[in-house]
Amino acid sequence: MRVLPRKTAGALPVSLSGPKGRWLGGFRNRLLLSLSAVVVLTALLVGALGFVQFQSTLSRETRQDLDSVINAVEQALLVTPERVVLSPDRLPRLAELSSSRFRVIRAEQVFLEIGGRYPAEAEGWFKTERLLEHGFVLQAALETRSQSEALRAFWHTELLALPISLLLALVAAYLLFGYLMRPVRHLTEATHAIAQQRFPKPIPVPPGQDELSNLAESFNRMAQAVEGFLERERNFSRYASHELRTPLAALRAQIEALEQGLLTPQESLPAIKRSLERLERLLAALTALTHSPRKDPEPVEVGLTLHLVVQNLSAEEQRRITLEGELGARVLGYEELLQQALSNLVSNALKFSQGRVEVEVRQGAVVQIHIRDRGPGVPEEELPRLGSPFLRIQPRIDGMGLGLALVRHIASVMGGRLEFCNRPGGGLEATLSLPRLEVSHA
Repeated sequence: MRVLPRKTAGALPVSLSGPKGRWLGGFRNRLLLSLSAVVVLTALLVGALGFVQFQSTLSRETRQDLDSVINAVEQALLVTPERVVLSPDRLPRLAELSSSRFRVIRAEQVFLEIGGRYPAEAEGWFKTERLLEHGFVLQAALETRSQSEALRAFWHTELLALPISLLLALVAAYLLFGYLMRPVRHLTEATHAIAQQRFPKPIPVPPGQDELSNLAESFNRMAQAVEGFLERERNFSRYASHELRTPLAALRAQIEALEQGLLTPQESLPAIKRSLERLERLLAALTALTHSPRKDPEPVEVGLTLHLVVQNLSAEEQRRITLEGELGARVLGYEELLQQALSNLVSNALKFSQGRVEVEVRQGAVVQIHIRDRGPGVPEEELPRLGSPFLRIQPRIDGMGLGLALVRHIASVMGGRLEFCNRPGGGLEATLSLPRLEVSHA
């Protein structure tokens, strides 16, 4: 029997994945809510401080007005031991006393009232008193209705300004959010594309040297590095699956022939050895083609590297090599990669020609290394394809079609380029251009 869980009385399921959860959880909505709260609190604080300041100002002005009026009334009074008399001629501002009440008392007895009946209650009036001669006391009361109306008008203005300020703040926040989040949207779209192994163009870098611009630049560098890694892995898989079939098939055929007794070990071992050597060369070339160096670039002297390349050749091949030009030129790169690239170019030139091979170094805005042979050259329509993996223009000559592809890859890693052209007198000229090493003068 299957027991169903009981529902707790009064319990409601709560999920943040619904519309309310999305509304509360969205960054845009959190930003708007936070900014709204800040605007409301700021407006209330500013309004309260303004009200206190305005009230203090009104109270000070009311006290000053009352002091001024009571001075005028005191000067208009004639005080004797028995009575107090008001002299209207000495009170020129009598019309201005409509909101004021005055009386003169002594020993709880009222001797004189000016401006009307003196208010007994304190609410709505600002009161003060002054001691006169012979024990008389002048009491003054100033009506504060106008001040109260001013304070109410102030609060009405503040309450009216609050929703307007909030609306303007929300509009500004919405526009600012769109402006600030544009780089983030670009990052999000580019990240989704990379997750699907689609590499978009570099995202725009926001102006200024702030966190968003640094993030965009870092993302572009990361995307470029990831694209390079994936491309090299794809190349390795594609090249390996394409080229390893032939030596593996030869090895399988030799092993099957041995198992069936069709060949003797003495007959099969040389072929097996040749297939293994081909596999080793192929794997070495593929590894070099699909990996980047792991260390920082260093200054490399081109002439010294060329001499190392020539020393590894046979004595007959060394006699066919001519080195000339600015051999002291230096580039910023990787010595082992440059040596491998130059070795491949020189070996390629020696392989496809029987005459001399000229190697000339020129130094200008960049360092150019020209390798010229006296072979048959390459058809013009095939020149743009030189350097493509497994391209073999002359199939009769032994090779895997990876040498020039490796040189082109090394040129790209070192920030240069590889170009080919046919010489007018016959032969092929390969030009490896690399950035020169800039020497700073203190």
